[in-house]
Amino acid sequence: MQEFWQGLTTAQKTKYIISMIAVILGLIFAIINWKTIEVHLLVTRVNIPITLLIFMCMGAGYGLATLFDYRKYKAKNKEITSLKAQLEMKNGEDEI
Repeated sequence: MQEFWQGLTTAQKTKYIISMIAVILGLIFAIINWKTIEVHLLVTRVNIPITLLIFMCMGAGYGLATLFDYRKYKAKNKEITSLKAQLEMKNGEDEI
């Protein structure tokens, strides 16, 4: 572990420490808010802890954001591939 820590840059160490603080604060938040509430779904009702509900919503939001970001990535990747093909054709014409 000591070798790992010494191999990190100052920015990486700072990021690691801030992440650990965020995890600790998240655990404290989870423990404080472990109260059960009734959630009304379409056809049923479920009793679920508030903390679990919040984390599920955060996960769903992250999943949706990743999905939409992936679609943009795919479109940009397709455009880059097309432009590379055009550039290769242009370079092939210039060599002749």
